Amino acid sequence: MDEELFGPDSFSDSELEVDNMINGAESHEIDSQSASDPLISSNNEPQKTVFPSIPGLLLYKNLLTQEQQNRLVDAIINEGYFERPESNQAMCFGTLPSFIMRVVDIIENIPSIFPDEIKNRKPLFDQSIINVYKAGDGINSHVDLDRFEDGIVVISLLSSCAMKFSPASLVNKELGYSDTSTATDPNEVVSVILRPGDVLAMSGPARYDWAHGIEATKIDIVGDERIVRKVRVSITLRKMKENQFLDQCADKS
Repeated sequence: MDEELFGPDSFSDSELEVDNMINGAESHEIDSQSASDPLISSNNEPQKTVFPSIPGLLLYKNLLTQEQQNRLVDAIINEGYFERPESNQAMCFGTLPSFIMRVVDIIENIPSIFPDEIKNRKPLFDQSIINVYKAGDGINSHVDLDRFEDGIVVISLLSSCAMKFSPASLVNKELGYSDTSTATDPNEVVSVILRPGDVLAMSGPARYDWAHGIEATKIDIVGDERIVRKVRVSITLRKMKENQFLDQCADKS
């Protein structure tokens, strides 16, 4: 699957009805730590989980309230991005939709989500990808393309999944995803559980030196936790480098 072609081949319109997507979308059994003894901290900002082996990887659990999540899903449906049955992805470039900018406002107010040189840039993001995943769908492990700046955010909605991080490989580099790698253990894999309302931030080594992906499976097992996947929506926010700029929104199937 191409790095920009996330998600399933198709999905039914009924799966994008608000009630069907929200009611019962989440299923997990035991609330356990997400991976590799992460450290929990809170200093005048939302509680975050850090991963010592992956500098620059931050997980903000439940950053979005249930009401904010519902409004996001409702807005995505109302935009009509996924009216065609074969559509599973919508990309926006340049001026982002107002419903996404409301989330960007929340992110901009998190003190240490990114280093200052990223956090203070204007705009913080000018590219977004909205993906719809059916249960069992995934995305191959990858490092985001070099056309994007440092500092990437993933917003998870409706259902949980495990995102796996592994040191960037030579295969990634040959495909143009990354031209550097300081990660030393190719066998190391860190699983990060993304639940509805969670926001994941990647910068520095987490953005460039670690590949991330989602296994194509209907059930994730992370430690003692068993997660049964249902329909999931993700929003990825990035900043394009100069001379890579477009100003449009489009669905992609």
